Parts: sequence; C-alpha cells; structure tokens
Amino acid sequence: MIYNKTILIIPARGGSKNIPRKNLRPLNGKPLIYYTIKSALQSKLVDHVIVSTEDKEIALFSKRFGADVLSRPSNLAMDDVSLDPVIVHAVNYYENYYNYKLSYIITIQPTSPLISSIDIDNVITKLIEESADTVISVCEDKHLRWKVDKGIITPDYQERVNRQFLPDQYRETGAIIACKRNVLETGSRIGKKVSLYIMDYEKSIDIDSYNDLWLCELILKRKLIVIVVTGNADVGMGHTYRTLMLANELINHKIIFVCDSTDYLAVNYISQFNYEVKTAAPNQLIEVILKQKPDMVINDILDTSNEYIINLKNKVRTVINFEDLGEGAEKADLVINSLYPNKSPQKNMLFGPKYFILRDEFIHIKNRNRSAKVKNIFISFGGVDKEDFTVRILKLVSELTKTKNISIYVVVGPGYQYLENLKFFALNSNHPSIKIILETNKISEYMNASDIGITSAGRTALELYSLKILTIVIPQNFRETQHTFITNINGFISLGDYKNFNDNTFCETFSKILVDPNYRSKIIGKMDKINLRLGKYRVMEIINSLLQNKFEYNYGS
Repeated sequence: MIYNKTILIIPARGGSKNIPRKNLRPLNGKPLIYYTIKSALQSKLVDHVIVSTEDKEIALFSKRFGADVLSRPSNLAMDDVSLDPVIVHAVNYYENYYNYKLSYIITIQPTSPLISSIDIDNVITKLIEESADTVISVCEDKHLRWKVDKGIITPDYQERVNRQFLPDQYRETGAIIACKRNVLETGSRIGKKVSLYIMDYEKSIDIDSYNDLWLCELILKRKLIVIVVTGNADVGMGHTYRTLMLANELINHKIIFVCDSTDYLAVNYISQFNYEVKTAAPNQLIEVILKQKPDMVINDILDTSNEYIINLKNKVRTVINFEDLGEGAEKADLVINSLYPNKSPQKNMLFGPKYFILRDEFIHIKNRNRSAKVKNIFISFGGVDKEDFTVRILKLVSELTKTKNISIYVVVGPGYQYLENLKFFALNSNHPSIKIILETNKISEYMNASDIGITSAGRTALELYSLKILTIVIPQNFRETQHTFITNINGFISLGDYKNFNDNTFCETFSKILVDPNYRSKIIGKMDKINLRLGKYRVMEIINSLLQNKFEYNYGS
C-alpha cells in the first residue's frame, strides 16, 4: 500500500451543448484540454494526473499531452450527473488499481485554461496548512444585486454604496476544488471546514460560451512588452509622452515601463497613469529589463550601443527603437526615426514624419477656421525648457502685442524649473492677457485657438503643424537641428538654434508675421505635404504585424 498520495482529476465529457466538442476546441493553437493538463503536470505537489472521460478522441489527446486516462462509464457521462460521483469513481478505481492510499483529491475543470501550476500548488498548500476539509477557488464578486421575492423585485443589499464599500462576496470559479480523501466518504467534495482560494478575475474565466472562448484566446495571445524610456531635464519629456501613447494603443498586451533611476521626471509622470514602472541603476538597465522576461522591448532612449542591443537580442524576440542614431540601431529589429531624414540603407529603419505619432487629442479635433487678424499666440518650449526660452520669448512677444488686444497662451510642462520667474513676469507685465497653463491634458485646445505658435524643433512643432498653425521654431539643442522636416520649406519659420538666437531677428520676423495676413497664408499653404494624423496608425500597424509574425503558434512546444 502506497500512502499519502495526491491525485488530480480532470473530468472531460465529450458532449457539450453551448460549444460543440468544447474540450477539444482549438484555443491559441492547442485543444482546450491541453492547458489544464499542462498546468497539472507542472505541479510540484501532484503525484498523478488523470483525465476521466467517455470520449475516445479526448482520451487520445489527453494521453498525447501526458495525462493518464480513465474510461468513464456511460451512466456517469450524462448531462444530469453531477461531478461528485465522477470523482468518487476515479478515486476508487485508482486506489484499487495502484494500491494507493490517497490523502488529497484535486479536481480541475478543463474549461478553466488560465489556471497555472502555481495556483494548483497554492490550493494544495492551503488545504494542508489550514487543516481544511475543502478548498474552493473563487473570485471577488462584489456588486449591487437584486432578487425576486414572491414576485416582487427587491434590492439584495443593505445600503446603496460604491462597490468597494460593499461587504466581501465571492463567486465559485469552478476551476479548482481540493479536498481530503475522507471527505469523499460523504459523497461530496465539500466538507464542513471550507477555505477559499481567491483568484484574479482573469484566471477565473470558465469557458461556457463563445464569448468566453474569444476572451481566453485574446488573453493567451497577450505578450509582455517592456517599454524603456528616458525623461529628464536634459532630454525633455517628449519620449515619455510618445511611449505612453504607444502603451495606450497596445491594449491587448501587458505593459511594463523601465526607466533609469535618474529619469525621475519620466517615472513620476508615467506612474500617474497607473502603469507598472520599474527603475534601474545606470549599470543595471539590462538586468532589470530581462528580469521581466519580455516578448518585446521598445526603446525610446535616444542612441543605443551595439552591446546594449545585442544583450537584449540574446534574450528577447523583438526589439524596436525610436529616435536612435546610435550603433545599436543596426542590430534592432526595427528603428523608427520620425524626426530625421533617411541617412541609412538599412531595411530595418523607417524615417520621416509620416511615422510621427500624434496624440489622440490632435487626431480627433477639427481645425479652426482662422481670421485675417491675429487674436491668440501660443508659446511652449516642451516639458523642461532647460534654457528658459519661455520667459525670454514671452518678454519679447508681450512687448510687441501689449496694445493689440492679443492673448498669449504659455504652456509649461512637469520639468519646467522657472515657474516662479514666469509667474512674476506675467503678474508684473503691462500686457493685458497672459495665460499660464501648467501640465495640461488639452494642449491641443490652446494650440487650435491660436494663430501663431512659438516652440522648439521637437514634438510640439509637429503638433502645431498638424493643426496648420504658423509656427516659429527655435531648436534648443544640436539634435533638434537634425530634425530636417521642421524647416522653412515645409511651412515652419526656423530661426536657428538657441546658441545663435538673436532677439532683434526674432522681433523683426514676428512683427512681419503679425501684420501681414497674406504672408501668413503663404507660409501655411506649405503645410499640406503630409497628413500627420495617419502616423500613429502606420506605426501601430507595423508593431502589431511584428508581434504577430514573431509570435506564430509554436506547435512543437
């Protein structure tokens, strides 16, 4: 006699009303029953995995996937037969056949494909450590409920409150029921002392309809994408804004952000949107990324090295880089440089503004019809503006417009360090209408209301372009001077980088724009070369195509 064994039983009938042949339906390339058999066999605490079935085809596949099969009598395969006698039959048979003395009986439904071996082992551990008779898998199910009592509809709650304030309620998932062997002597798996194993809602899906099947298919196909992004006082916040847009589009996948610990601006900003953010010491970035075991890594950290990309490619299937002119760009699967001209024959590189990713607020907006008279000016130098061009330009513009009934919108971001100086000037200026906007989530409204924009040669310039707003551009660093689409030929008025910036030149240019509507119209007429509102869809189509092509079903695994 062999004592203290744990047996796991998967009851799988061939008949199914809602979904014909449900237990063998393909799900992400494998029959449904494959997933529970795989999880059961990977359990560290289960001694024997058995599929109880009356169906020969289910028996065939179950054996191929590694389970033992017990032929179920036809009288136990009827629609009206509960599972308890099926489990009792399997236990009695295997105790007699193998001369076992079983201690614990685990039942897993084949219609719960998202449970893992860890869930199984946790349930068994809970059964043992809590000296329970039975452990049942459940998920939280707190809702305002109604009931019908003698034909009258009445609320089934004491007080109408938000869901988080309702008393704890749990719904059986049907996925796992574990019990002691002696409990079966009562004819039921449910003993007197019951413990609950609380599972996430996602893992608790029970395949009972085609909707359940489609949802599970989507979850099983979901990949883990790590987005590595920079955002600090030196490089600004444009990279952070772009990657958040990507994350919002990749709704079918799990997203984890990874930032260098010095990129505190990016970390703080991303955290506001409840994404998971990991930080890494400067020399541990690769280690933190690979620890997440990603299927794809998206880098938006400017130039990468050969060593960095090679280390990623040794462990990660797909690596995509944005705005990368470094040596590592040639090693990535895809590089998207929307602000740079095509300087490389590499097939893995896409260049130009047609791949620029506009935020949704610029895609779903109707451009305002502009009058011949300038009414509003827009000024913004990104989320950081290290050189404080905001105040410098504001002083010039306010002096030139103070008697012209023109409003000035000044937008600054989370990394702007000169806010007190800006507020002081606005308060003490003799200009009648200076409006300071802090970290807005509707910057497109202020842009669209304006007739002239003044900014650096980055994302904001292209956002103004998408709204066909005449824009004066002052590149804030050498890299921005390489953004060759943002030039006079495409409808921008570029005044050279900030090191050579001249106040008198700016005032002359601005004054001409201000008083000459025909000149403004001529410049704006050059802004029809590219529809930037399509850029995001182009990029997402490419990324999703890479995900699909790289992650074909591996039938051999």
